[in-house]
Amino acid sequence: MSSRQRLLLFVLVAGGITAAAGAYVAWAALHSESPTVTRPANARAVEQAIARKPFIVFQHVARDKHYAEIAVAPAGAPRSGTTFTGLVCERVHFAADRGLCLMPAQDALGPAVDARSFGSDFKPDAKSRMTGILSRARVSPDGRYGAATTFITGHSYLDNGYSTLTELIDMQSGKRIVDVEKFKVTRDGEPFEAIDFNFWGVTFTRDGRRFYATLSTAGKMYLVEGDIQTRRARVIHEGVECPSLSPDETRIAYKKRGGNTWRLHVLDLASGRETALAETRSVDDQVEWLDDERIMYGLAGDIWVVPADGGGKPRVYIADALSPAVVRS
Repeated sequence: MSSRQRLLLFVLVAGGITAAAGAYVAWAALHSESPTVTRPANARAVEQAIARKPFIVFQHVARDKHYAEIAVAPAGAPRSGTTFTGLVCERVHFAADRGLCLMPAQDALGPAVDARSFGSDFKPDAKSRMTGILSRARVSPDGRYGAATTFITGHSYLDNGYSTLTELIDMQSGKRIVDVEKFKVTRDGEPFEAIDFNFWGVTFTRDGRRFYATLSTAGKMYLVEGDIQTRRARVIHEGVECPSLSPDETRIAYKKRGGNTWRLHVLDLASGRETALAETRSVDDQVEWLDDERIMYGLAGDIWVVPADGGGKPRVYIADALSPAVVRS
């Protein structure tokens, strides 16, 4: 081999090593053993960003140096300024100065998720490990409880034979409180139970004691209302997946299945009336209420917003972003 050929070979090998190293760093940032503050953040800037309410916490997904990092932006004008927190998560939710961050557990023998709680500094301070593949995360408005859902089998709610695990978490200690499948369920005042029960999509009420969630059994989906203190739940409607309670607690936004797609709807809890929203594309997300008139959801790598009354049309609210959580006064 000539000197020129040896030099060319060296350049190619060195270039390949550099590319591989860069790819590994990007992979490691999103798939660290546990969610940690892996990137430097301006603590003062983060403190100022969350002092101005309402604000939105979300996952930044643009392919840049902040990829997968959790960010904060003003709810009324999210394009006016984004503050990066340094925290990397695949799912995040935040309320009352407490947050829940879900990441795959890389040191587990099988599929597992690390559910980490964190405070207003966005530094994880407690961890709970769950079996499965991460799916949903929610924090109660008072910051007392969290809820995390994983897939035990299957990777989607459309998979045949999928199974979920949904656990409630103490947001101060990070400890798991109870598996929602342990709740006693009633339908029309009578005991309701089956071996194929699956729960997901928890959304909490303001009092921090009650929640709504989806219950699946025998191929049907039900909206249930649960009480954390009594460990009881009751069926209140059919056909509701991934519910999200409105700020005024009068409506539930959700996705409704039609074949292999989902259409966004809003349910009036008092009347039982369902309203199809103007978003006609299939949305596989647990939506978030921006305010009492609009909802947000992740679709095609962006956060979209659409009116909750069925009118208007969807539009991008935050580009290159997913997993939104609105923090109000």
